[in-house]
Amino acid sequence: MMKNRIYNGLKTSYKFSSVLFATFVAIIFMYSCASSEIADSKDVNQAKIYQAYWVNYDAGENSNYNVEAQFRFGGAQGTTLRLSEPSKVTVNGQEMDEKSDMLRGCYYRTQISDKSEFNFLFMDTEEKEYKNKCIINSIDFEAIEEIETLKSYEFDFVGKGLEQKEKAFLVIEDSEKNTVTVSSDIVGSNTIKISKNDIENLVSGNGQIYVYRTYTSDLNESADEGGKIYTEYKSKKYGVYIKSPKVSETN
Repeated sequence: MMKNRIYNGLKTSYKFSSVLFATFVAIIFMYSCASSEIADSKDVNQAKIYQAYWVNYDAGENSNYNVEAQFRFGGAQGTTLRLSEPSKVTVNGQEMDEKSDMLRGCYYRTQISDKSEFNFLFMDTEEKEYKNKCIINSIDFEAIEEIETLKSYEFDFVGKGLEQKEKAFLVIEDSEKNTVTVSSDIVGSNTIKISKNDIENLVSGNGQIYVYRTYTSDLNESADEGGKIYTEYKSKKYGVYIKSPKVSETN
């Protein structure tokens, strides 16, 4: 359901950029500041291992959830760790594959299909186990054919209302890759509102619109250094015609 209104006092933000929207903003920020060096976990104090887990789903790509884990020595930006035997990490009982690259150091990855609950188990070299889990909630909305930049809109999204530590985002991209992102973190809400002030700089022409939701939480079980879980569920991208006084140079 979509309604045309003007909204004030929204908890929103917007940004115009020629850079494509990047998923997992928190991940990119962390990697840009963190070490990519790799050490063996057997060589560090096991109580100083920081754990991080991510679950990412893109409805526009496939039916698999991308799941990652990473371990660091000395906090969220410390040296990445290659797990030494008997240390291991699993999700839903499935062992994760070790990966490494120059940007991110060592990390662990796998894909899970048709699941919404993810149970992580990390066992350190002293065979101490840490169990953590997360549930990823889906999100979608009823696509519309046209958006006028002189109007305000309210989008009801399909999925559970927002829970604690969750945020929902609505993204609109025009033909010149200008991007508007509006967010809400109101617990229990299942709507996202966007005002005409947010979208006034979009140009006329064909664009794309989609929604996504994120969850960020401290771990329930961790060593002294703590850890985080992050999830993101992104809907399909839908085509939308943007009707605006501003005309794209490509039109």
